[in-house]
Amino acid sequence: MQKGRVISTTGLNLRLKPNGEKVGVLAHNEEFTIVDEVAFYRVKSKNGQVGYVHGNYVEKIPSSILLPKTKVDTINPKFKEVIFNNDSFIGEAARVDQDFVPDLNRLAEYALQCKLKIWVTSSIRPLNNQFKGAIVKPASHSCHHIGHAIDMNLFFEGKIFNSKMMQKGNHKSLPDNIPKFFDLIRKDKVLRWGGDFRIQDTVHIDNDFYHKQKIFYLAKLDNRVLQLNA
Repeated sequence: MQKGRVISTTGLNLRLKPNGEKVGVLAHNEEFTIVDEVAFYRVKSKNGQVGYVHGNYVEKIPSSILLPKTKVDTINPKFKEVIFNNDSFIGEAARVDQDFVPDLNRLAEYALQCKLKIWVTSSIRPLNNQFKGAIVKPASHSCHHIGHAIDMNLFFEGKIFNSKMMQKGNHKSLPDNIPKFFDLIRKDKVLRWGGDFRIQDTVHIDNDFYHKQKIFYLAKLDNRVLQLNA
């Protein structure tokens, strides 16, 4: 694993999550193991503490062994809403978090391969308003709350295919392009289709961000709430 060293002369705060609660302090020149690499580093200290430190105050220690190249995780713990535009997307504007854009680019490519359009009906959802107008975090962990999901219908050869028509039991009666589109999503390593849920939600597509990146899901949700309450 990649090693790191604290370069701040005053030490470095160790946090439970990016921008989160402080759980300890790493001393100047203290070495640690970098577990995940993002805008923050998830690290493990010598005494076994695991938390996040800001990458600007860390110097990587070169490894004596040449390891295979691995993909660097570039997830930003901050929520930033953007409008996703693509010729394969029609209907409502897809308002999503910036980190969901690469996933939607792949989804647009799948739609292009199948010669259909994705008719967006919903994307990011509003959070709850509490007494005196304060914004509070919702109890559920929907990807819609951080802009990592869309609801949609499909548009193919001048016809809209809605939730009932997209049920898996109807696929044999649909044009081949429709089930082919969902098969491409199934083969994707990140995206998932709600039609495969225990209770079918055929209009839903997300990247299961809460279960795959729980720390960053919560950080983004906290940041979105903070922005709304500012």
